[in-house]
Amino acid sequence: MEQYTEHEILNISARAGEVLLKATAETYRVEDTCRIVCQKQGLEFAEAFVLPTVIILTSNSKGEQTKIRKTYDRSTNITNICKVNSFVRNLEKDERSYTDKMEYLKEIRDKKPYPNWLYCLMCGFVSGGFSLLAGATFYDFQAAFICGLLSGMAAILVKNLPAKTFLKCFLVGGITGAIAITASELSEKCFFEPIIVGGMKPFFPGITILLSLRDYLAGNISAGTSRLAEGLIVGGSLAAGIAIVLEVYMLLGGLI
Repeated sequence: MEQYTEHEILNISARAGEVLLKATAETYRVEDTCRIVCQKQGLEFAEAFVLPTVIILTSNSKGEQTKIRKTYDRSTNITNICKVNSFVRNLEKDERSYTDKMEYLKEIRDKKPYPNWLYCLMCGFVSGGFSLLAGATFYDFQAAFICGLLSGMAAILVKNLPAKTFLKCFLVGGITGAIAITASELSEKCFFEPIIVGGMKPFFPGITILLSLRDYLAGNISAGTSRLAEGLIVGGSLAAGIAIVLEVYMLLGGLI
Protein backbone atom coordinates (compact mmCIF):
# COMPACT_ATOMS: atom_id res chain seq x y z
CA MET A 1 0.00 0.00 0.00
CA GLU A 2 1.24 3.48 -0.85
CA GLN A 3 2.73 5.41 2.06
CA TYR A 4 1.04 8.74 2.66
CA THR A 5 2.18 11.82 4.53
CA GLU A 6 0.51 12.79 7.78
CA HIS A 7 -1.23 15.63 5.96
CA GLU A 8 -2.69 13.25 3.35
CA ILE A 9 -3.83 10.70 5.94
CA LEU A 10 -5.65 13.36 7.91
CA ASN A 11 -7.28 14.63 4.71
CA ILE A 12 -8.58 11.16 3.83
CA SER A 13 -9.83 10.66 7.37
CA ALA A 14 -11.54 14.06 7.48
CA ARG A 15 -13.16 13.52 4.06
CA ALA A 16 -14.54 10.10 5.12
CA GLY A 17 -15.88 11.63 8.33
CA GLU A 18 -17.42 14.51 6.41
CA VAL A 19 -19.34 12.11 4.16
CA LEU A 20 -20.69 10.28 7.21
CA LEU A 21 -21.62 13.51 8.96
CA LYS A 22 -23.50 14.81 5.90
CA ALA A 23 -25.33 11.47 5.75
CA THR A 24 -26.51 12.00 9.37
CA ALA A 25 -24.40 9.26 10.92
CA GLU A 26 -24.00 9.19 14.70
CA THR A 27 -21.14 11.38 15.94
CA TYR A 28 -19.47 8.50 17.77
CA ARG A 29 -19.50 6.51 14.52
CA VAL A 30 -17.81 9.41 12.73
CA GLU A 31 -15.17 9.67 15.47
CA ASP A 32 -14.45 5.93 15.35
CA THR A 33 -14.22 5.99 11.54
CA CYS A 34 -11.76 8.89 11.55
CA ARG A 35 -9.56 7.17 14.11
CA ILE A 36 -9.63 3.84 12.26
CA VAL A 37 -8.66 5.48 8.96
CA CYS A 38 -5.69 7.15 10.66
CA GLN A 39 -4.59 3.95 12.39
CA LYS A 40 -4.83 1.86 9.22
CA GLN A 41 -2.65 4.39 7.42
CA GLY A 42 0.00 4.43 10.15
CA LEU A 43 -1.03 7.28 12.46
CA GLU A 44 -1.33 5.59 15.85
CA PHE A 45 -1.70 8.77 17.90
CA ALA A 46 -4.63 10.45 16.16
CA GLU A 47 -7.73 11.75 17.87
CA ALA A 48 -11.08 12.98 16.53
CA PHE A 49 -13.63 15.32 18.06
CA VAL A 50 -16.97 15.53 16.24
CA LEU A 51 -20.06 17.68 16.63
CA PRO A 52 -23.03 17.64 14.23
CA THR A 53 -21.50 20.50 12.21
CA VAL A 54 -17.73 20.10 12.64
CA ILE A 55 -14.91 17.54 12.63
CA ILE A 56 -11.61 18.26 14.41
CA LEU A 57 -8.74 15.84 13.77
CA THR A 58 -5.39 16.01 15.54
CA SER A 59 -2.28 13.86 15.17
CA ASN A 60 1.16 14.04 16.77
CA SER A 61 2.50 10.80 15.31
CA LYS A 62 4.87 12.48 12.83
CA GLY A 63 4.84 16.01 14.09
CA GLU A 64 1.63 17.74 15.07
CA GLN A 65 -1.17 18.66 12.71
CA THR A 66 -4.84 19.56 13.07
CA LYS A 67 -7.57 19.41 10.45
CA ILE A 68 -10.99 21.03 10.77
CA ARG A 69 -13.95 20.30 8.49
CA LYS A 70 -17.28 22.09 8.83
CA THR A 71 -20.55 21.06 7.24
CA TYR A 72 -24.07 22.40 7.57
CA ASP A 73 -25.98 20.42 4.93
CA ARG A 74 -27.13 17.11 6.37
CA SER A 75 -29.68 14.60 5.14
CA THR A 76 -30.23 10.95 5.96
CA ASN A 77 -28.41 8.77 3.42
CA ILE A 78 -27.86 5.16 4.50
CA THR A 79 -26.24 4.32 1.13
CA ASN A 80 -23.40 6.78 1.71
CA ILE A 81 -22.84 5.44 5.23
CA CYS A 82 -22.55 1.91 3.83
CA LYS A 83 -20.15 3.03 1.09
CA VAL A 84 -17.83 4.74 3.55
CA ASN A 85 -17.93 1.75 5.91
CA SER A 86 -16.96 -0.51 3.01
CA PHE A 87 -14.20 1.90 1.97
CA VAL A 88 -12.71 1.93 5.47
CA ARG A 89 -13.03 -1.83 5.88
CA ASN A 90 -11.02 -2.46 2.69
CA LEU A 91 -8.59 0.42 3.16
CA GLU A 92 -5.54 -1.75 3.81
CA LYS A 93 -6.07 -3.60 0.53
CA ASP A 94 -6.93 -0.47 -1.46
CA GLU A 95 -4.12 0.25 -3.95
CA ARG A 96 -5.55 3.51 -5.27
CA SER A 97 -3.53 6.69 -5.01
CA TYR A 98 -4.23 9.48 -2.53
CA THR A 99 -5.84 11.59 -5.26
CA ASP A 100 -8.09 8.72 -6.39
CA LYS A 101 -9.27 8.02 -2.85
CA MET A 102 -10.06 11.66 -2.21
CA GLU A 103 -11.93 11.88 -5.51
CA TYR A 104 -13.90 8.72 -4.72
CA LEU A 105 -15.02 10.11 -1.35
CA LYS A 106 -15.85 13.45 -2.98
CA GLU A 107 -18.09 11.69 -5.53
CA ILE A 108 -19.94 9.93 -2.72
CA ARG A 109 -20.36 13.21 -0.84
CA ASP A 110 -21.59 15.26 -3.79
CA LYS A 111 -23.79 12.72 -5.53
CA LYS A 112 -27.43 13.75 -5.39
CA PRO A 113 -29.43 10.77 -4.08
CA TYR A 114 -32.75 11.51 -5.81
CA PRO A 115 -34.08 13.93 -8.44
CA ASN A 116 -36.21 16.79 -7.14
CA TRP A 117 -39.43 15.46 -8.69
CA LEU A 118 -39.05 12.11 -6.93
CA TYR A 119 -38.27 13.80 -3.62
CA CYS A 120 -41.44 15.91 -3.84
CA LEU A 121 -43.54 12.93 -4.91
CA MET A 122 -42.30 10.81 -2.02
CA CYS A 123 -42.98 13.65 0.43
CA GLY A 124 -46.57 13.58 -0.84
CA PHE A 125 -46.95 9.83 -0.39
CA VAL A 126 -45.35 9.88 3.07
CA SER A 127 -47.71 12.65 4.16
CA GLY A 128 -50.71 10.81 2.78
CA GLY A 129 -49.63 7.52 4.33
CA PHE A 130 -49.17 8.96 7.80
CA SER A 131 -52.51 10.73 7.56
CA LEU A 132 -54.15 7.34 6.99
CA LEU A 133 -52.41 6.02 10.11
CA ALA A 134 -53.94 8.97 11.98
CA GLY A 135 -57.43 7.90 10.90
CA ALA A 136 -57.80 9.95 7.73
CA THR A 137 -60.43 9.39 5.08
CA PHE A 138 -59.55 9.12 1.40
CA TYR A 139 -60.32 12.84 1.06
CA ASP A 140 -57.92 13.63 3.89
CA PHE A 141 -55.32 11.48 2.16
CA GLN A 142 -55.58 13.61 -0.97
CA ALA A 143 -55.20 16.84 0.99
CA ALA A 144 -52.23 15.46 2.95
CA PHE A 145 -50.64 14.30 -0.31
CA ILE A 146 -50.88 17.87 -1.67
CA CYS A 147 -49.40 19.16 1.61
CA GLY A 148 -46.38 16.89 1.26
CA LEU A 149 -45.96 17.70 -2.42
CA LEU A 150 -45.99 21.47 -1.91
CA SER A 151 -43.87 21.23 1.23
CA GLY A 152 -41.22 19.28 -0.69
CA MET A 153 -41.19 21.97 -3.36
CA ALA A 154 -40.83 24.68 -0.69
CA ALA A 155 -37.94 22.80 0.92
CA ILE A 156 -36.10 22.66 -2.42
CA LEU A 157 -36.70 26.37 -3.12
CA VAL A 158 -35.21 27.55 0.19
CA LYS A 159 -32.32 25.06 0.46
CA ASN A 160 -29.71 27.68 -0.49
CA LEU A 161 -31.04 30.48 1.71
CA PRO A 162 -29.66 31.53 5.13
CA ALA A 163 -31.44 29.99 8.12
CA LYS A 164 -32.81 27.42 5.70
CA THR A 165 -33.61 24.82 8.38
CA PHE A 166 -35.84 27.19 10.33
CA LEU A 167 -37.33 28.73 7.18
CA LYS A 168 -38.04 25.36 5.56
CA CYS A 169 -39.88 23.97 8.58
CA PHE A 170 -41.75 27.24 9.15
CA LEU A 171 -42.97 27.19 5.53
CA VAL A 172 -43.92 23.51 5.80
CA GLY A 173 -45.98 24.27 8.90
CA GLY A 174 -47.68 27.21 7.19
CA ILE A 175 -48.46 25.22 4.02
CA THR A 176 -49.79 22.29 6.04
CA GLY A 177 -52.01 24.47 8.20
CA ALA A 178 -53.35 26.43 5.21
CA ILE A 179 -54.21 23.34 3.15
CA ALA A 180 -55.75 21.56 6.15
CA ILE A 181 -58.04 24.50 6.89
CA THR A 182 -58.92 25.02 3.21
CA ALA A 183 -59.77 21.33 2.71
CA SER A 184 -61.90 21.19 5.85
CA GLU A 185 -63.76 24.35 4.79
CA LEU A 186 -64.39 23.11 1.25
CA SER A 187 -65.59 19.64 2.20
CA GLU A 188 -67.35 18.24 5.23
CA LYS A 189 -65.58 14.94 4.54
CA CYS A 190 -62.17 16.45 5.34
CA PHE A 191 -60.84 16.91 8.87
CA PHE A 192 -57.82 19.08 9.50
CA GLU A 193 -56.28 16.99 12.35
CA PRO A 194 -55.15 13.97 10.27
CA ILE A 195 -54.12 16.30 7.42
CA ILE A 196 -51.86 18.26 9.77
CA VAL A 197 -50.39 15.08 11.26
CA GLY A 198 -49.62 13.67 7.81
CA GLY A 199 -48.39 16.94 6.31
CA MET A 200 -45.69 17.54 8.91
CA LYS A 201 -44.41 13.95 9.20
CA PRO A 202 -41.81 14.00 6.36
CA PHE A 203 -40.07 16.91 8.10
CA PHE A 204 -40.53 15.93 11.73
CA PRO A 205 -37.09 15.64 13.46
CA GLY A 206 -37.58 12.10 14.72
CA ILE A 207 -34.19 10.83 13.49
CA THR A 208 -32.41 13.88 14.93
CA ILE A 209 -33.92 13.29 18.38
CA LEU A 210 -33.12 9.56 18.17
CA LEU A 211 -29.50 10.30 17.26
CA SER A 212 -29.23 12.72 20.17
CA LEU A 213 -30.30 9.93 22.52
CA ARG A 214 -27.77 7.53 20.97
CA ASP A 215 -25.04 10.14 21.41
CA TYR A 216 -26.03 10.58 25.05
CA LEU A 217 -25.92 6.81 25.59
CA ALA A 218 -22.49 6.68 23.92
CA GLY A 219 -21.26 9.32 26.41
CA ASN A 220 -20.98 12.14 23.87
CA ILE A 221 -22.82 14.80 25.85
CA SER A 222 -21.88 17.80 23.70
CA ALA A 223 -23.00 16.16 20.43
CA GLY A 224 -26.18 14.83 22.03
CA THR A 225 -27.07 18.27 23.34
CA SER A 226 -26.40 19.86 19.93
CA ARG A 227 -28.64 17.37 18.14
CA LEU A 228 -31.37 17.70 20.75
CA ALA A 229 -31.30 21.49 20.37
CA GLU A 230 -31.54 21.09 16.59
CA GLY A 231 -34.51 18.74 16.94
CA LEU A 232 -36.30 21.17 19.26
CA ILE A 233 -35.71 24.08 16.88
CA VAL A 234 -37.00 22.10 13.89
CA GLY A 235 -40.05 20.89 15.82
CA GLY A 236 -40.70 24.38 17.14
CA SER A 237 -40.47 25.83 13.62
CA LEU A 238 -43.06 23.34 12.34
CA ALA A 239 -45.36 24.12 15.27
CA ALA A 240 -44.91 27.88 14.83
CA GLY A 241 -45.84 27.74 11.14
CA ILE A 242 -49.02 25.77 11.85
CA ALA A 243 -49.92 27.85 14.92
CA ILE A 244 -49.70 31.18 13.09
CA VAL A 245 -51.96 29.97 10.27
CA LEU A 246 -54.50 28.59 12.75
CA GLU A 247 -54.40 31.79 14.79
CA VAL A 248 -55.07 33.93 11.71
CA TYR A 249 -57.92 31.59 10.75
CA MET A 250 -59.50 31.96 14.20
CA LEU A 251 -59.10 35.75 14.15
CA LEU A 252 -61.00 35.80 10.85
CA GLY A 253 -63.89 33.98 12.50
CA GLY A 254 -63.04 30.37 11.78
CA LEU A 255 -63.71 27.54 14.22
CA ILE A 256 -61.31 24.73 15.04
